[in-house]
Amino acid sequence: MDISLRPLAPGDIPAWAELLAAIEKVDRTGELSTAADLAEEMDSSEVEVGKDFVAAFDAGAQMVGYYSILTRGEGEGHYKVHVEGAVLPARRGQGIGTLLVTGMVARAAQARDERRLDLPARLVTEGMSSDLAQADLLAGVGMQGERWTFVMRAALDAIQPARALPSGYRLRVYDGSMADALRQAHNAAFLDHPDFTPFSQDRWRQSVTESRSFRPLLSFVVRAQESDEIVAYVHTAEFEGDLIATGRRVAYVGNVGTLRGHRGKGLATAVLGHALQAYREAGYDEASLAVDSANPTGALGVYQGLGFAVESRWTNYVMTVGPGVARARS
Repeated sequence: MDISLRPLAPGDIPAWAELLAAIEKVDRTGELSTAADLAEEMDSSEVEVGKDFVAAFDAGAQMVGYYSILTRGEGEGHYKVHVEGAVLPARRGQGIGTLLVTGMVARAAQARDERRLDLPARLVTEGMSSDLAQADLLAGVGMQGERWTFVMRAALDAIQPARALPSGYRLRVYDGSMADALRQAHNAAFLDHPDFTPFSQDRWRQSVTESRSFRPLLSFVVRAQESDEIVAYVHTAEFEGDLIATGRRVAYVGNVGTLRGHRGKGLATAVLGHALQAYREAGYDEASLAVDSANPTGALGVYQGLGFAVESRWTNYVMTVGPGVARARS
C-alpha cells in the first residue's frame, strides 16, 4: 500500500470537498460541506491552536482519506480532543482507515502532551450507528461506543402555534451585542451535560457568532425581566451544502438551552416553537437538530412534541489515552 499522510493546505480544499462529497454520496450521513465551509474551518485553525487536518494520498496524488483533531481543553479531569475522519468509499478495505485512525489517535495524544502532559486525553468522535465497519475500525484502537446522538428533523408546513412565554420573561431576536452573554449562558446551561467543554471567546466566535453559517435574525434569546440575563436561547445555522444537495432550505438548530434555575417552565418549548415559526415565515422547508441520548433535561421529548422525528442515530465513541503516551512513543 503506497499511501502517504501529510497536513492539508489551502490548495487541497477542492480535493477535500470532492472527497467529502464522494463519502456523503455513499454513506448518506447528511453532512454536506462546501469548499467555502472547509476554507472557513481551515482558517479557524489559526485561532484554535490544536486544530489539525491530515489527509492520505496515494501514489497518484489522489486524496483517499483524511482525519482531523480539535483540542477542546480541560474538563472533568481529562484533556478533551474531538477527532474525526473517513476514507474514500472506493478505497475502503485496503488498510487506509487503519493508517489514518492510528495516526489520528497518536496526533491527538501528542496535542494533549503539548498542552497538559499531566492529564489523560479523552478522545471523542461519532459515527452512524449502522456503520459497523467504522465501529470495528475504531474498536481496533480502543475507541468504544458510550452513548448515542439522535439527529431529528421537522417539516415546517405543519408546525403548531408557538407557546407563549410565562410571566416574567421576554423574547428577543439576537443581536451582536449579546455575543458574549449568549456564550456564557450556553456554558452555564450545558455544564451538567456529558462531555461538555465550555466555549472560550475565540472558539465561540469562530464556530458560532462569526461563522458563515450563523443566522442571527433567526436566533432568539429569552431574558428574565428582573435580572435581564439570558436564561434560554436558540442559535440557528444554515449550511449551503444542504441546499445544493437537496434543493431544500434547512434551518439547523445549532444550540438550544435553558439555565438550570429556569427549567421546567416551558421556556425551551416556547423559544424553539417561536424559532420554527420564524423559519417557516423566512421560507425554510425543514428544521433539524441533534440531541444527546444522555441529555439530562428531557430534550428529546420536547423536540418530539414540537414535531421533530428521529432521522438517524449516531454512536459516540470515546477512549482515554494516559499522560505522556504520545511522547513515550515518539
